[in-house]
Amino acid sequence: MKILSLNIYGYGKIAETEIKTPHQFVQIFGENEAGKSTMQSFIHSVLFGFPTRKEAEPRREPRMHNMYGGKLTVDFEDGGGPVEIERVKGNRVQGDVKIYLDDGSSRSEEWLIRKMNFIDKRTYRSIFSFDVLGLQDIHKNMTEDKLQEYLLRAGALGSHEYDEMLSAIDQELKDLYKKNGINPKINQELVELREINEKIRKLEAEESNYNHLTTEQMKYEESLNAKRDALNQLDTVRKQKMKEIMYHKDIKDWKALEGVLNVAPPVFPEKGIERYESLKNGYEQAGKDIDLRLEKLKSLKGEINRIELPETKDIECLESLKAREPDIKQKNLEITRLNHAIENLEDEIVQLQKDIGWQDEHLEVDDSNIIRESVQSLLAKLDEVTLEEQYLVREIDHIKSDIRQLDQEITALEEAQISDARIRTKKEVLDKEIELKEKGKMFQLIEKEYEREKRERNRSKRNQTTLILGISVVTLVIGIIYFINSAPGMGTVFTVIGAAALLILLLTNREEEENLRTDYEREVAALKDEIEQIKQGNDVDFDLNDARDLKMDLRTQKSKRISFNVKIEELKETLAMKETEHDRLNTDLLEMKRKLKINPEIENKYIVDAIYTIREIKQKRNQISRHSVEKDNIIRSLQDFKREVKEDVSKFGITYNDSAIFYDVNAKLTELNENIANHDHLTDQIKLLENEISVMEERVASAVREINALFDQADAENEDDYYYRARRFEEYQDNLDRFKALSAKLDEELFDYDMRNDLASLMLADLKEEEAGINRQIERFNALVQDEQKVLAEINKEIDVLESDGKLSELNHEYEMRKSLIQGLSEDYLSLKYIQLLIETHIKAIKDERLPIVIEEARSIFEFVTRGRYINVIYDEQGITVRHSNGQLFHPLELSQSTKEMLYISLRLSLIKALQGYYQLPLIIDDAFVHFDKERKKIIMDYLRSEVKDQVLYFTCNLDTAIPSNQTIRLKEKVK
Repeated sequence: MKILSLNIYGYGKIAETEIKTPHQFVQIFGENEAGKSTMQSFIHSVLFGFPTRKEAEPRREPRMHNMYGGKLTVDFEDGGGPVEIERVKGNRVQGDVKIYLDDGSSRSEEWLIRKMNFIDKRTYRSIFSFDVLGLQDIHKNMTEDKLQEYLLRAGALGSHEYDEMLSAIDQELKDLYKKNGINPKINQELVELREINEKIRKLEAEESNYNHLTTEQMKYEESLNAKRDALNQLDTVRKQKMKEIMYHKDIKDWKALEGVLNVAPPVFPEKGIERYESLKNGYEQAGKDIDLRLEKLKSLKGEINRIELPETKDIECLESLKAREPDIKQKNLEITRLNHAIENLEDEIVQLQKDIGWQDEHLEVDDSNIIRESVQSLLAKLDEVTLEEQYLVREIDHIKSDIRQLDQEITALEEAQISDARIRTKKEVLDKEIELKEKGKMFQLIEKEYEREKRERNRSKRNQTTLILGISVVTLVIGIIYFINSAPGMGTVFTVIGAAALLILLLTNREEEENLRTDYEREVAALKDEIEQIKQGNDVDFDLNDARDLKMDLRTQKSKRISFNVKIEELKETLAMKETEHDRLNTDLLEMKRKLKINPEIENKYIVDAIYTIREIKQKRNQISRHSVEKDNIIRSLQDFKREVKEDVSKFGITYNDSAIFYDVNAKLTELNENIANHDHLTDQIKLLENEISVMEERVASAVREINALFDQADAENEDDYYYRARRFEEYQDNLDRFKALSAKLDEELFDYDMRNDLASLMLADLKEEEAGINRQIERFNALVQDEQKVLAEINKEIDVLESDGKLSELNHEYEMRKSLIQGLSEDYLSLKYIQLLIETHIKAIKDERLPIVIEEARSIFEFVTRGRYINVIYDEQGITVRHSNGQLFHPLELSQSTKEMLYISLRLSLIKALQGYYQLPLIIDDAFVHFDKERKKIIMDYLRSEVKDQVLYFTCNLDTAIPSNQTIRLKEKVK
């Protein structure tokens, strides 16, 4: 699948943006916060749905735009034409998706899921996405096993999901059960179960005499309950008797008060003494106050007759003069202020003329905005030209420095160059050494085969020799026997046969010459001598790859120097043009100074300030004119005021003076107002005193009436009789209050009227005698109860021992519950074990099936990206190792940081190639190569552009100028 374009309606900070990505490799460049991460998230969201809460990923809903979502135009491998995938905010959290084919028909989201072979967002990110954080994980202090596991995941699974699941399951298993553990749940429950079982066995063994003890227990408990009831009744009687003794004195007092109060109650006013004394004191004090106020009233009437009141029109005249005081003072201050302002403006104009070099005012000078803008335009051009000149000078100096550095590097490279003859000799030596190794290997194989065949031939010869010797010995013996038996013919035949067999044996038993070994040894020795002669005759002690790199570096540096020379000439021509333009601009600015009649020595950057200064001079001159007119108007107004007021104040005896007129008016007005205020104040005091005297006289009459009413209510003739009746009334009230208190107290203790009368007729000694008899009965019952309680305690103790806290049935119930709990936990443990086994088997199956294919492909990728320094990637029981071009094997921990990253990338790219039969999706790379040096980054970029068949979207904040501009997208102006 290839993404042809992105149409973002609104997503994060990006809105209403369309980006074309039709190429196989696309570089998407943007500064920080330009929207690279937002665009990656947009691609994932359109393909797989907007983020949900479970994903812990920002949804990036736009804040300044109504639409949320967008559209991708993609091209699938089946060649059906472009497909538009549109996803916008809808009823579902993941958004509503619409898919339109090239023929205008539409498809459902299920069609897209099937088209992408049911891959989900997390799997896509873990396999088809690279970022710098993924590469940094390689260097997080990993052990050998962890690094191997990390690399194997990159080549087989692409994600950490299975490892996270296994870790979580393993932790759950450890929390449930360990063979010799203490804290796991099953271990703890088993310990508790064993303890409960021991308790149950002990309780069941001691249950024989339990029923007999319970019968005795019930008998003694019934007896104790009867005695306790009798004790409770006696205790109630004793408490009642104690209460009667306690309240006997109160009952006697109550009975005595009842007889005293059995008379008619006396009558007396409520709070009569306090009311009488208050009225008496008020009457006496009121008489004294009335005398004092009459004397003061006489004094005030004499004082008010001595005050002379002014006329109303005189007061109004002085008030109007006083009201004009602020205005006149303000006008005097305004004249002073205007004089100071005019002087200051004149001084400022003189200073401003000095600033711009004017000897006289030239108010006719043109200071319009056209002139100002012309000067600003010239200054802006001058600044721009100056900056360009400085930039060109710095660039020329920088390039010269680079050329000097290049000359030094070229000289060093020329001195370090190795001649072509030595390189050809080195190649010849390497070829012969390879030939020598191959011949040595061939000779070892031939020698092993030759020795085996030789052993076979020797064994056959030994068998043949034994057979021939046996035949010859037998025939000779037979011949000798025939000769002895006078049969020379047969003896001769057998003797000849035996001799012939011996002759054949002698002929076939000769030593074989090992010509083959000798020839090979001579050939190998000759080849070694030839190699040694070449090495002795030529200097071949160098690395061939280094020699090639040196030649390549020399050509590159020379090309750079030629490029720098051309560039420096172009910069010098541009610099000359800028200097000419600089002189022209200075001439134009000098002409502007002449027109403005300012000092020609003033710096160019201050010309605009001089224009503003000229404007300021003109403004200040206009302001001086306005101040002069305003001052003249104020002076005329003050003179008119003086003429009006001079005659008005003379009738009050005031002489007009500019500085003291308002002081004299205020003093006269204050004097008149004080006379009026004193007259009003004295009038108010007289009225108040007259009212107070009338009120006090009424109060005295009222007090006399109330005192007579109190005497009549108490039926008293005079003050002494009134006080006597008050004492009688108070004594009766005290007895009544005491009687009520005792009645309430006795009612509260439940003593009714009959009980009070009966107890009042008895003596205290009789009551105490009855209490002593009740106490003796209680002590006798207590002794019986204590004896039976001791017997019952012994029985209860034996029952407690037998019942062991009475929890036999509870222990049985708890035993069954814990047994069921352990069974459930065991089932959980076995289920987790089964799931763990399934996952481990699945991982092993994936590795066994996929890793050999991935490793084989990773070998060629790793050799490409390391420029042949590493020629093989090996996977065996010990994990992954790599082979250097010199033949040495290295563990990943022994590799440099960038080489480990190259190995990781090779495995990931190899996994993507291995999965091409299932998924053909674009790769998204987010600045994954930011830590690479320039050479390594160029290598990996070349591989991605030339070897990777899927589309690659490379997001970066470091622009790679080697990538064509038509394959580069800049995000700077796309983000709102």
